[in-house]
Parts: sequence; C-alpha cells; structure tokens
Amino acid sequence: MSARADRATAHAADLDEARDERYANPFAPPDETEAAAEARPRSLFGEILDWMLAPLLLLWPMSLAVTYLVAKSIANGPFDRALETDAYVLARQIHPINGVAELSLPDSTRDFLRADNVDSVFYQVLGTRGELVGGERDMPLPHEEDRPPPGLVEFRDDVLRGNDIRVAYTTVEFPQTPGAQPVLVQVAETLDKRSQLANDIIKGVILPQFVILPLAILLVWFGLSRGLAPLHALQAHIRARRPDDLSPLDARRAPPEIEPLVTSFNDLLTRLAQNMELQKRFIADAAHQMKTPLAGLRTQAELALRQDASAEVHRSLEQIATSSEQAARLVTQLLALARAENRMSGQIFTPVEVGEVARSAVRDWVQAALAKQMDLGYEAP
Repeated sequence: MSARADRATAHAADLDEARDERYANPFAPPDETEAAAEARPRSLFGEILDWMLAPLLLLWPMSLAVTYLVAKSIANGPFDRALETDAYVLARQIHPINGVAELSLPDSTRDFLRADNVDSVFYQVLGTRGELVGGERDMPLPHEEDRPPPGLVEFRDDVLRGNDIRVAYTTVEFPQTPGAQPVLVQVAETLDKRSQLANDIIKGVILPQFVILPLAILLVWFGLSRGLAPLHALQAHIRARRPDDLSPLDARRAPPEIEPLVTSFNDLLTRLAQNMELQKRFIADAAHQMKTPLAGLRTQAELALRQDASAEVHRSLEQIATSSEQAARLVTQLLALARAENRMSGQIFTPVEVGEVARSAVRDWVQAALAKQMDLGYEAP
C-alpha cells in the first residue's frame, strides 16, 4: 500500500510540474494530441468550391495571355499583306540602266508609300554593289544568309531609330548583268496600328470575361448549393426524428455518394437499439430480483424491533428498516420506468406465470399488511 501511495504521489507531482511549465510558457507549441483534438476538417462546400474556383482563377490569366498572342497574330496578318504589296510595288520600280539599278518612283507611288497618318513608313533600295539607290540610309540590313530569293517577300522585326518596326524585304535580280548581286528592297513601318488593333481585339475579348467570370462563380456557387441540398434534407430529416425513434433511415432515398454513410448510420442505430434493449432488460430484471431481498430485510428488521434489545441495537434496526424501505421505493421506481419504456418502445407482451406474480406481490406487501394487522397470504392451486 505504501509503494502504491508513493507512485500516486509522484504521478501527481509530475502532473503539477507539467501544468506549471505550461502556465510559465503560454506560447509553447501544443502537444500532438492537443493539435489533433483542436484540428477540425474543413467544410465540404468550401473544399469543393476551392477546388473548382482555384483552377478557374488560374486559367483566367493564362487565357488572357493566349488571347493577347492570338490578337497580335490576327493584327499582323492584314498589315503584313499590305506591307508585302508595298514591297512588290517598290520592286517593280527598279530598272537596270547600264548594269546599275535605278529607282524611278512616280508621285503616285511616293504618296502610296507615305499615305499613313498613324505609322511611319520607311523604304530602302540597295543596288548591285550595295550602294544606296533610294530611301533611308540607316535602315538595318538582314543577314546575308537570310536574304530571300528574287520575287519572294519575307518579314522580320527590327529596330530603327529607337522604334520597333516590321520589315518586309525581297530581292530583284538582273539577268542582263551576270555576276552582280541582287538588289535588296526593304519596306518597313512602325507598329502603332498593329498594337492599336491588337488592343481593340483584346478589349473585345477581355471585357466580356469580366462579366462572365463573376457569373461563372455565381453559377458554381448555385450548383454546389443545389448539389448539396440532399445532405441538408437528410440533416433536417434526422433532426425531426423523435429521440426514441431508432428505426433505420431509407438509404434508397439518399444520393449514391452518401448511401454508404447512411448504411453505416443505420448499423449504428441497430447496435444502439440492441444496447438500449439490453439495458432495459437489465434494469427490469435487477429491480425485480432486488425487491424480494429488500422486502425480506425490512420484514426481519421490523420483527427484530418487536423484541427486547438495547437502545443502540434498536436504533440500528430502525436505520436498517428505513434504508431498506427507501431502497425498495427506488427499486419500484426503476421497475416502473422499465415498464414505461417497454410500453413506449411498442414491445410485444409475452405470457407470464400468474402464480409467480401473485407470490411476488404477497412477499412485497406482507410487511405493510402486518403493520395494519391484516392477514395476507397466498395459496397456490
């Protein structure tokens, strides 16, 4: 006993020390057990909403970037074709004179090349010896290996005087002058019109998305609410049940995703009903079995009170009689409770032996009959 007391005292001291350390350092990290107890799973609605909206919000900027690239490609198409036409027109104005390229631009062609109020247009013609035949002297040149064959127009992006330009270039060959290099023809323009058209396309695509995205979020919210409506209906049905109603739920009316949950819940209700039934039977049997010994104890105590005894023995017998009477009253209440619960649960009555019931009743009431000087007895048939 002393060793057990020492262990208990040591365990209590350890608990006090741990509690003191916890209060001394309130910012210490909690134990794993406390963290697990405090952790709660997230809402199913919020979890599904996050997994649906997160990809949507991630794909939205990606769609904007793709839209911008597509808009630039669309904007470059018609302007590149116009620039290609300018390069062909300029190439037709080159003629060989004594083996030297000459550029003769009529006024209409010059106006055509410069008829632009937004972008700046530049051109350059380099002769068979690389000399400047006409146009801008400081236009950047393509690499020698990138020069296209005669009659084919190619495009590139370059920089002129700090401005981004789009260049269309081709070559013109003089068969009458063997050994001479082809004439290089370049026509370029700035990118203001292209950027303006690309921005207009992007605005036409992006602005509706600012309306569509909130609408999509609302539709997702509404769809999730409607999808989770069966769960709320099942919750309301369970809340509306009586406390003593342990009948199983109809799993066929539940969605297939939560049907296993309803089935498991029904199994739990079945086990709970069985446990409650066993508890009721135990209370009823225990109350019935305790009535007879308590009645006998009270009878024996009252009979002993009639005998001559000392005052201490007399008080002890009175205490025994009073305690047995209170215990008998409690057993009677437990038995009445068990019978009431059985009636509420709708159990089927079973045949009983009336002689046993009568004999038990006589044993229960014999003391009360003797106190009133009544002759109470039972004779079995």
